[in-house]
Amino acid sequence: WKPYGPSAGALASFLSTGIRKNGELVGVFATQLPPDAKPICSVLNTISAQSWSDAIAEVDHQRMLVQKTARMYLQVIKGVDVQASRTAFVLAVGDATASLRKTLKGHDSIPAPPTQTIGNVLLQGWKQWEHLEAEMRLSLDSNDYSFETLTKIMTFNQAVDTYLNSAIEQYVISATAAQPDLPSVIWGVSQRQTSLLERMFVEVLFLRMGIAVETNKAGFEQSVAAFELSHSELLGGRRNSSQAVGSFLPDLDFPGTSNACALDAMLDVIGKFSMMKTSLQEVMASNATSEQAAIRRADQVSATVVNAMKPALSFYETGSGSCTPTRSTAMWEAAIDGLSRLPYLVSKVETEFALVESSLSEGWMKKAAIDLGHHKGYIRTEASDFQLVDAFLAFKSGWDSFRPTDAQRLLSLQVAYITLNKHPAGSKDQLDYAPGSEEYHAVHKKYHPIYRDILYARNYYDIFMLDLNGNLIYSVYKELDYATNFAANGAIDEHGVIQYGEWRDSGLGEAFEAAVQKPDEINVIDWKPYGPSNGALASFLSTGIKQYGKLIGVFCTQMPPDSKPINSSLVLEHTIQTIRDRIDVFKYGKPSEGIYPPATQAVADSLFDVSKLWAKVEPIAKGPQNLQSLAAIMSQSASVRASIHALEDVLVDGAWKADPSLQGSKIVLASRQLALLQSMCRDSVLMTKNGSDVTTEGIAASMSNFEANHKILLEGGSVRRLAAKTDVAATEDPHALDLMHAVEDQWSALKAHLEKVTPQATEALLRFVEEGTASAAESMEAVITFFGTTTRTTTMLSLEILAPIPLTGDWPAGQTMR
Repeated sequence: WKPYGPSAGALASFLSTGIRKNGELVGVFATQLPPDAKPICSVLNTISAQSWSDAIAEVDHQRMLVQKTARMYLQVIKGVDVQASRTAFVLAVGDATASLRKTLKGHDSIPAPPTQTIGNVLLQGWKQWEHLEAEMRLSLDSNDYSFETLTKIMTFNQAVDTYLNSAIEQYVISATAAQPDLPSVIWGVSQRQTSLLERMFVEVLFLRMGIAVETNKAGFEQSVAAFELSHSELLGGRRNSSQAVGSFLPDLDFPGTSNACALDAMLDVIGKFSMMKTSLQEVMASNATSEQAAIRRADQVSATVVNAMKPALSFYETGSGSCTPTRSTAMWEAAIDGLSRLPYLVSKVETEFALVESSLSEGWMKKAAIDLGHHKGYIRTEASDFQLVDAFLAFKSGWDSFRPTDAQRLLSLQVAYITLNKHPAGSKDQLDYAPGSEEYHAVHKKYHPIYRDILYARNYYDIFMLDLNGNLIYSVYKELDYATNFAANGAIDEHGVIQYGEWRDSGLGEAFEAAVQKPDEINVIDWKPYGPSNGALASFLSTGIKQYGKLIGVFCTQMPPDSKPINSSLVLEHTIQTIRDRIDVFKYGKPSEGIYPPATQAVADSLFDVSKLWAKVEPIAKGPQNLQSLAAIMSQSASVRASIHALEDVLVDGAWKADPSLQGSKIVLASRQLALLQSMCRDSVLMTKNGSDVTTEGIAASMSNFEANHKILLEGGSVRRLAAKTDVAATEDPHALDLMHAVEDQWSALKAHLEKVTPQATEALLRFVEEGTASAAESMEAVITFFGTTTRTTTMLSLEILAPIPLTGDWPAGQTMR
């Protein structure tokens, strides 16, 4: 009888025999015995929960002591703190022997072997231990460290470890059979972590001795993987059995950890274990000179891991624990900032699911593919026109003669065509040429109207010409990329110093490099944020400019925004994963990002409630995109949102108690603005395409809420819907006000589209709503980031500079002064 996965991990027993035909074995016939045929040993039923726990812990302790004995023995051979290692060896031998006797004979709360199987396995382990101890003592006494002796010791060590591991498994199986409600699997998984630490250290030392190098290297990797797997399973639990290699009794499931103190302890464990793993890898890579120092460091780090594990092991053994975790203001702020964005992400999932279900996304994807085909044809036509060669050579000549250096050209041309351009931002292309006698202006006067007309006719976003040094010598639209350098390796200035362009790593930089490498092809650079276009997604096409077969420059075009593919399937998949990752990272912590486990049990309880409710929505969102699934998502997401709002209240309350100056309510309100934006987009799609009961009045109410909340964020006030500490301070920081005004601009554009939404809205209008929502959400994200990182960023102060800067004309200043 042992756990059997297909029977939900219940204990099962089988009888089997061969099937023969004409004397030849052709198959196997087997039967599974009924559960009531399972023998029940009366001894098992007399053992208390505490005794089962103590027995499992003691055998795991034996495993650890045996491995520690082997480690101290090897450290003596390696000359690492020989006297201390010898003393530790003797003590570990004595402790291991005493521990084995306790489990074989029974001691205090530790019962004698409760089954014959356990007794047999422990006896085999005892015999192998006697051989191991004798061989190690003899080796040390005779200074015999030969290859044969070390190989024999390694073999005995592995045998003892195997038998003791089997004994632990049998204890857990027996405890589960006798008292199914006991967390016996958790005891087994958690307790074996300490023995895995010692075992991986021993494997590294045997490897350094040159004994079974590949075997011990693989063993080390397996031990590390087993430790990390067990750590992960203890945190998240195990459901539907484990398929992972190294899993302890993989057919038995168990719940995860939700105790705030245990989560804190486990984060400390994995952080220190990462250091230990690194230190052991350094031992493996060390040379004869650095080996002893590397082993000492690993020994010290190992001790910190063991100490870190004590409170975690205590919790898993008793199921309870107390602690007083400290959280800085920045940590509370990070929790509110990260978790208050979950409602937006949930609404994003609903929106993208609706877009896929309605086939809107598919239609937009097809249009994008058609547009890309057209634009490839356009750029091929432009590139084959002899006029392009003439225009490029003229611009190149004007560029070279305009100023002595690229830095001076950049500054002077941006001043002439951007700074002193009377046309507003977004219309700089209306300037046919800048005043001045330079050749460049005359060339611009001749060719700019031609390429501006081509841009309008083809619906390009922009057109670019770059020389082979990477300089953007001409563009139609005149954004901040104009006159900058896009060579990946930079350009050498007049002093022989390499200067790197600000946007060389952007999509246009990739387009330039691609055209230089493949000048005869139409190179496509996919959509990604592009700084000069205010961070909007941009895609570029590029090809070479040739004269008599020789490459002389690069011609690029920037695709229009309405040709951007909206792949809701990918966005949906990404958003679902983002929600899961965000919940998990705040459950278990990620110190590298300033994120720690829940600060209080109240926060932990609320966060795990959110996790459980989202776990019901997640598989539906990943499943078939149909109306039935959409309705199920919309129905269950309401509970998810309610649980998130409850979590926000707990976080704001906890943060207020920790530091009343932290504007938790303001961060939450800003995040709810983000969610409101996305919900209006979602409702527009639902009302138009998915047969929903959403109404124009509902969208209008959301619009009013958004504007009312925006006023509170600007002027301050109190939000009654927030359960605790509802005061919202007025926004006074100049940068924050600029960000809020940017939201207003994006909101005005989006609002104009939302006001037109009816059940009969066109797909074109819905596209405007979707894109407008994305732009407004991006601006709102910037506001939340500002409010939500106040204590984690450098305070901005006004800086007054008095310097003799010319107010007119050209000046080749550096980037800082520009």
